[in-house]
Amino acid sequence: MTARESAPPVLMSECAGLWQRTLLVDTDGTQDTTTDVQWLQGLTRFVDLRRPTPRPDFDSVRCAAELSSQQRAWLHMQDGFAGELTQRDQVFHWRRRIELQPPGPFPDEGRMSYSGEVLVEIGVHADYFEHWTRAEVPETCWAMDLEAPGGDAAILLRAGDRFGWAHRDTAGAVELSLGTVSHGEWFITDSALPYREGQLLDPRWGTGAEPGRTLCTSTIDADGAPVTPEWTVRYTEGNVIL
Repeated sequence: MTARESAPPVLMSECAGLWQRTLLVDTDGTQDTTTDVQWLQGLTRFVDLRRPTPRPDFDSVRCAAELSSQQRAWLHMQDGFAGELTQRDQVFHWRRRIELQPPGPFPDEGRMSYSGEVLVEIGVHADYFEHWTRAEVPETCWAMDLEAPGGDAAILLRAGDRFGWAHRDTAGAVELSLGTVSHGEWFITDSALPYREGQLLDPRWGTGAEPGRTLCTSTIDADGAPVTPEWTVRYTEGNVIL
């Protein structure tokens, strides 16, 4: 019996937390250890953000209208997605509901196993493997699926002091952001829209309906003006505490 065969199975219920990819060996044999890949997993919902390095300087950019052509080109090189994770035996399926890039020809499925502290993912429909390491194990997790009156969709996920945010508008534009919760403030630390980093997501219950049925968040429009969208809560998992 090999070490992998004797290792305990990976359970989806044990995968909550923030994972960072340390290695990708792709279908053509090329290796990638430089792309910044972060995967935040909750009970079932997840947010996955993948950004090439190095990236252009965005320090002086406050909104989408201020992006240069070079910066826009880098934004389009990013990948990432959010949705629902399910498990069948050792096969994990990431059902992508919101994604930066067009969907591929196959479902996103991988077989998972442990190698020491490293989580190893081996592709089911493509010949690749990835190594993942977890930053911390959260004590609590919860998530919400959200919908705006105009048709925008969003997922808000919290795992311990980390949160993930995914938003797709009706035109197909997507924001994927990760952040931390400190003293009740939700700071965006990493985002597919770098000018969002350092801003507050500020989720709070809406006032126009029964508590827990609507949610407000904070964002900006293309010109940097503050916007406060209101969302209808379509699904929750875990004990939601803002």
